[in-house]
Amino acid sequence: MEFKKVAVALALSAGLASSGLQAADNPTGPTANSSTGNFDIVLRNDVQVKLFGLDDVTFDTDSGTTGDLSGSTPSCVDSNVERYEVSLVSSNDFKLIAGSGPASGDIPYLLTYSQNLATDQIWGDSNLSSGDAAGDFARDGTIGGDTCSVALDSKITVDILESDYTGKDVGVYSDTVTVVVSAI
Repeated sequence: MEFKKVAVALALSAGLASSGLQAADNPTGPTANSSTGNFDIVLRNDVQVKLFGLDDVTFDTDSGTTGDLSGSTPSCVDSNVERYEVSLVSSNDFKLIAGSGPASGDIPYLLTYSQNLATDQIWGDSNLSSGDAAGDFARDGTIGGDTCSVALDSKITVDILESDYTGKDVGVYSDTVTVVVSAI
């Protein structure tokens, strides 16, 4: 029984929920004479992935602040395989939630994972949902390189519309985003 627990934990941490693969597919109901389903078999042989370079994104506004807000953090990945995908998980469903001060309510935002020569992936609003995996990104380097590639310029951008933050109560609004990179 212990082996199964370890195998499941390793499978999940290795990122088996890859966009290139489909989860097992079981029929939703009975059919006449036969029934068909399918499943994938995956072996991740000594795959290693390291995420680094993340910084907090902070916006400081005052009564004179106008316009949409945009900020970003680098998101660098070293791996012993060439490609990876990304999953972004928001603690508050891509909304900044009121914390300290007289603040109340929430402020929606969008997250974009981008890299030169790759298609941008967007989470929030009617885009990808929290926890969805997407993209086909190139690694910055091999394990141990610990250098963000200037040519790739991998980053996560936070965008807040002016109409979503103006008129809100004074105070601090926040969210925590978990970044998961998985080899593909």
